[in-house]
Parts: sequence; structure tokens; C-alpha cells
Amino acid sequence: MLVHPQEHPELLGRQAQRLELRQRAEALGRDLVRLDPVIHEHTRLGILTVLYTASGGHSFSDLRDTLGLTDGNLMAHLRTLETAGLIERVKEGAGRASSTIVQLSAHGRKAFKSYLDQLESLVRAARGRA
Repeated sequence: MLVHPQEHPELLGRQAQRLELRQRAEALGRDLVRLDPVIHEHTRLGILTVLYTASGGHSFSDLRDTLGLTDGNLMAHLRTLETAGLIERVKEGAGRASSTIVQLSAHGRKAFKSYLDQLESLVRAARGRA
């Protein structure tokens, strides 16, 4: 059944609401596309969050224990982050007394801050305050 808006003015408000919701959803979709997938992956996001809040980095074992990861899983994610230039690994000592310190690189700190800004913008847009 075809309804004429002139005969039902209350529909104009609903149509405007639907249009606004559709436009907001499209804007959110565009923002989501801009989120860095290397950072946005759940485990890597956890790693970067821990490193972002730490001064001087964390040892490999502290990161592993804090995040509840296996050695192999943590290592795979660290390689991805290192390849992207987001972290630096520094080996200290030798033999059994050695430890690996993981820290954000300057680029990683900047990229993570940018990611947080984009996420905050996305949340504001989702709440309708963009």
C-alpha cells in the first residue's frame, strides 16, 4: 500500500529518523574501515595496551603471564607487531640469564595514540555526538 506523506505527517519524522540512522551507520562503517587491523586484532591490542601504559617496556615473560598467552602465541603476535614497526625487542644478557624486553617504538606509540583517537571518535559518533 502506497502512503502519501502529506496524508500522514508523522511518517516524515520517522523517515527523517531512519535517514539519520542510516547516515550515522554509514559514517560508523567508514570509521571502522580506517582502524588499523594490525592493532585492532584482540591479542595485539592487549599487547599494545600493556606496553602503552608501561614505562620502559615489559619482559617477554611478564607480557606472556599478564596476557595469559603461550610462548608461541605471544611470539607470533610480537613478530607481526615488529614487522609493522610498532614494537622493539631488546635482548639483555646472555645464555640462561638473558631476557627480552619489549617496548613500543616511537612509531608504535604514535600509531597507538592515533588508533585510540579514532576509536574515541567512533564511540562519539555511535552515541550521536560526532
